[in-house]
Amino acid sequence: MGLISRSKLWTVAEASASAAACATATVLLLAGCATPRPDPQQLFSAAVKAHADRQFDAAATGYERILRQYPKQENLCAQALRSLGNARAAQGQLDEAVNLYTRVAEKYPRQDWEILQAWKSAGDLLWDAGRQGEARKFYRRITARFDQPDAPAVQKIIVQAAKSRSS
Repeated sequence: MGLISRSKLWTVAEASASAAACATATVLLLAGCATPRPDPQQLFSAAVKAHADRQFDAAATGYERILRQYPKQENLCAQALRSLGNARAAQGQLDEAVNLYTRVAEKYPRQDWEILQAWKSAGDLLWDAGRQGEARKFYRRITARFDQPDAPAVQKIIVQAAKSRSS
């Protein structure tokens, strides 16, 4: 083989290596451009902001997304589910809101603070709608589960209010 043949062989080898390097670089570049899963706390904050801005559909969409994408984050999901109930209540969907508040305890039984707030919200919503009989059920649940002598002050206040409405 002459010098030209070797040169052509070297050029082919260089081209193959260059193509492989290009393909690898493209894959790495595309992997870096892939949309990562958003931070769940950022999603929750955005939903809360939409809620505060009275954009209830957008807020509900954000809360639902958290429930779908982060089901193992129980505390965050309990907050999202209760907040979804709040959004539905603000939209006048009373029965849907009460259903969502009820589901907080069913799906996240260890999330006491969220359950307490959900049951209080359900009770207050029903009470204000003139459905005191249904509201009393939630107030009785609060009293039965959360009336503890060593409870934090805020919990005691909620329990005391629930007691006053449960009879």
